[in-house]
Amino acid sequence: MSPEKKSAPSSDYDQFVNWDRRLSREAPLFQKLFDKVGAERVLDVGAGSARHSVMFATWGMQVCAVDPSESMLEEARRNVDATVDQVAAAGGSVSLMSAGFGELAALGLDPFDALICTGNALPHVGTTADLRRALADFAAVLRPGAALVLHLLNHARLLESKPRSISPVVRETDEGTKLFLRVMEYPEGADHVDFDFLTLLKGPDGEWSVEHRTSPHTLLPPDVLVPELERAGFVNIELLGAHDGTPLDPSNDESVIVLARKA
Repeated sequence: MSPEKKSAPSSDYDQFVNWDRRLSREAPLFQKLFDKVGAERVLDVGAGSARHSVMFATWGMQVCAVDPSESMLEEARRNVDATVDQVAAAGGSVSLMSAGFGELAALGLDPFDALICTGNALPHVGTTADLRRALADFAAVLRPGAALVLHLLNHARLLESKPRSISPVVRETDEGTKLFLRVMEYPEGADHVDFDFLTLLKGPDGEWSVEHRTSPHTLLPPDVLVPELERAGFVNIELLGAHDGTPLDPSNDESVIVLARKA
């Protein structure tokens, strides 16, 4: 195996996720929620490759996808361009903008009917003070009664059982066979967990190479996140363990879906 180590490209994200399966599983929850609040304008924060944004636009919605990473925005542009005819036929749109947590209100956009932050993006927020600013910023760009959807790993489970990895994923790509590994480290006394993202590639020559990056994720269990949501002015907060509406099992569910409304 080659000792090469470098940052994984943003295209790995779309290869890692089975988007057809994921979106078909998640779509009914979003449709039900958006219908409930009469959503027409949606803000996708930490949008990554904009797969959710494109789906919403094919429902006829006006979507703004924001992400602080230019490489992810490039991937998002490719996905938006590939679906431009389908989106136009539905009467929807996707606009892409560069912004991070706490920078949304400064964009000067009209209020949104719904805001989503999925893909485990929110734990990149930093400190508790940064979380507080981010949630206040979320509230600032939403109209009263608007919907908020967060989707992240279930940190209550991480803190309780300290799993060391997430199930590996193997994909066949144009470059060769890719093996995606996620390994977690729990620094003693820290308010974060370190994720080591490793992508192993078996090329045409049969040799393996590895790309690696480490990302600290701020721990946001419900007993931290819910009070901060309430402080930011969100109400009707629900914690789900799956997109079928099953309530969260803090000890066992891998992820948590948070639904809330702006007061």
